[in-house]
Amino acid sequence: MQIARQFFTLCLALIFAPSAYAGNLAYECSTPILEVKFPVLYGHYNGTVTGGNLFLSSDIPNPPTVIWQKANIKKLYTLMMVDLDGNAYGSYPDAVAPGKNSPVRHWIVGNIPGDVLRSRGYDETSSKAGNGKIDIVMPYRTPFIPMVSDRYGLYLFEQNKAISFVPLHSAITNFDYADFIEKYKLGKPKASNYFVAVHVSQSPFSGKPFHGNDVSKNWHKDFGKGKLAPCN
Repeated sequence: MQIARQFFTLCLALIFAPSAYAGNLAYECSTPILEVKFPVLYGHYNGTVTGGNLFLSSDIPNPPTVIWQKANIKKLYTLMMVDLDGNAYGSYPDAVAPGKNSPVRHWIVGNIPGDVLRSRGYDETSSKAGNGKIDIVMPYRTPFIPMVSDRYGLYLFEQNKAISFVPLHSAITNFDYADFIEKYKLGKPKASNYFVAVHVSQSPFSGKPFHGNDVSKNWHKDFGKGKLAPCN
């Protein structure tokens, strides 16, 4: 009788246990939004990610600061940055199908304390980035696109417990994020944001003319309209 009761209890636990996230990641903004701010090189413009806004890929070589005001101070979190376009042939503001490299892994950090996210925010370059608790599974890799533009999504997952992450040795391209999420039981993202990184042969602040594989002269024409409208 005791064995049967234990078996029944185990079945209930399996039935009602939190399930792994079976969905696909998408370029979207949560409510409240995941606050992301880049230290834009030379400070030519605001580094705040507002959901679909544009950055020159050469202007964001350093990781952003990430804040989420709804983080639970008693929980730990995993941060992930992924290029779901993975083709470098997108042309803002037109959405394109994922390319052969998609998804591309750009940044994964685990065991981020909730109190860090709620206060000063997580900054990979800071010496106070978590007092040794944080696990940088993959350091920030700046967007690298040889032409036109790609979109980049940032996602924050709430952990059930501290995680011992296995080092990632595989190529950053064709990253199986669904397998990663399932392996560590991260569930659905709690917060998200995204931006568009644009390639230019010359910085528009240099005064030199564009050449080569640049975005067209009309890349900004329909900003705020269509499928790539920024988050409200």
